[in-house]
Amino acid sequence: MFRLAVLTTLVAPAFAHAADPATVIASVEKRYATVESIQADFTQVTTSELYGSSTTKGSMVLQRPSKMRWDFEDGKQYVTDGATMWIKNPAEKQVMQMTDIGAATSSADSLLQSLDKVSEIFVVEVLEDTASTKRLKLVPKQGSDTLKEIELALDGDLVLQKVGILDAFESRTELTFQGVKLGADVKAGTFTFQVPEGYELLKN
Repeated sequence: MFRLAVLTTLVAPAFAHAADPATVIASVEKRYATVESIQADFTQVTTSELYGSSTTKGSMVLQRPSKMRWDFEDGKQYVTDGATMWIKNPAEKQVMQMTDIGAATSSADSLLQSLDKVSEIFVVEVLEDTASTKRLKLVPKQGSDTLKEIELALDGDLVLQKVGILDAFESRTELTFQGVKLGADVKAGTFTFQVPEGYELLKN
């Protein structure tokens, strides 16, 4: 299952655009170049024309180069140690084990692992650059069958605030982060998964 060297003045309107978008982008990449882990609580709101809107909460840990753990309040889990991914579905009492984690990794995971090189992966537009908020619109350079665009919001210190994802089917997922910790130590065993007793293991 996320700051900048040149800021606009405090009196600038909230919708002001950056005077130098390249500086904003470079500052974000520099800020995250040495960040090896991101930990946070999150609220996820998903909206689609077909399924309506749903909200869930949880916590997440990401560690470079490709480890992650998303724990949802309903008991769902997404865990990968960088080689294998496990998806726990408590409603079905099943765990899906996948070795092709590239296909299973979400847009949010890929983005948060790559904040140090967003300009390499995305066409970046600076939507807002004020003392308290930085908003970037990201469109994949390579094109995507599933992803249309991402909006990334950071605070004045370039700490992750929100990630909004618009997919190719016009469904939106917005992740709002709280208690973000950048570069904090990750507990041993965070990315180790044990199939719970009574669960069926499905391998793909």
